[in-house]
Amino acid sequence: MDPKNIEKTSKDLWGKDLHKNLIAPVHSIQLEEIFQSIWHESLKGDLLEIGCGSGSDLAKFFELDCFDSITAIDLGENVLEISEVYKLYPNIKITMGNAMNLEFQDCSFDMVYSFGIFHHTSDPVKCFSEACRVLKNGGKIFLYVYSSHENFFFKRFGIQLEVILMKIMKFMPYKIKNFLCIVLSPFCWAIFSVPSIFIKLFGGKKFTKKIPFYWGTHPFSLIPDLKDRLMSPINHRFSYADIQSILENLKLSSFKIEDRASGMYIYAKK
Repeated sequence: MDPKNIEKTSKDLWGKDLHKNLIAPVHSIQLEEIFQSIWHESLKGDLLEIGCGSGSDLAKFFELDCFDSITAIDLGENVLEISEVYKLYPNIKITMGNAMNLEFQDCSFDMVYSFGIFHHTSDPVKCFSEACRVLKNGGKIFLYVYSSHENFFFKRFGIQLEVILMKIMKFMPYKIKNFLCIVLSPFCWAIFSVPSIFIKLFGGKKFTKKIPFYWGTHPFSLIPDLKDRLMSPINHRFSYADIQSILENLKLSSFKIEDRASGMYIYAKK
C-alpha cells in the first residue's frame, strides 16, 4: 500500500474513530511492570510520546509530575481535543506529527515512549531511527510493537487468521469493515475469550495470556481490538532477532527486549 494511503487510513481509523473517546486503558503500566527500576529511573527530564492516541498514557505521565516537559504527537485529529485539556500548562505540548519524520532537533528528549505505533507505519525502521535521533545521549527509549510470536502457537494461529481477514477486507468500504468487526466480535469472544475464562478458573491464568483475546469480557468487548488489527492499513510483526538487529544498527549503548505473548517490549539507552 502506498504510504499516503496508509497515512490517510490511519487518520480515519485512529484519529477520527478509535481515539475520539478520551477514555482508554493506560498502556505504560505494562512497560513499568516489565522494566521496573529502569522505568522509574527514566521518569525525568523532557519526555516525548510518539502516538498519544486517546491521551490515556499522557494523562498518567501528567499525574506523575516528574517531567520538566511533556511533548506528545499523533497523526490524527484526536490531538486537537487532547490539546484543549492541557492548554493551560506551558510545559505540555500536544501536536500532530508523524513517527517517520519527527519535527524535532537532534538530542531533544531524555525519554521517548511509544506504544503500538511503529508497526502500523510504512517504514517501522525509520520510526526507530527517528526516535533514536531525537533522544539525548544517555536518554532512554521504551517501545511496544507487535511480535511475530515465534514461541506461541495460539498467537501464531491468530496472526494467520488476521492476515487472511485483512486481505479480504482490504478493498471494502470503511462502513462494511466496521460492520464486520462488530459481527466478528461475538465469534472471536466465543472461540478465544470464553475458553480462556474457564482455563483461568482452573488455575491456568498464566497460560491464558498465550491465547488471543483472552481479555474479552462480553461478546462485543473485542470490537476496538478487532478494528485496530483488521482495519489497519498495515501490521508489521517482529521477531526477537529483528528488533535486536535494528537496535544494534542504531548503535545504542544497551538495550533489553522482552518477547511476550502480549507483544514485544523494548528498552534501549542511547
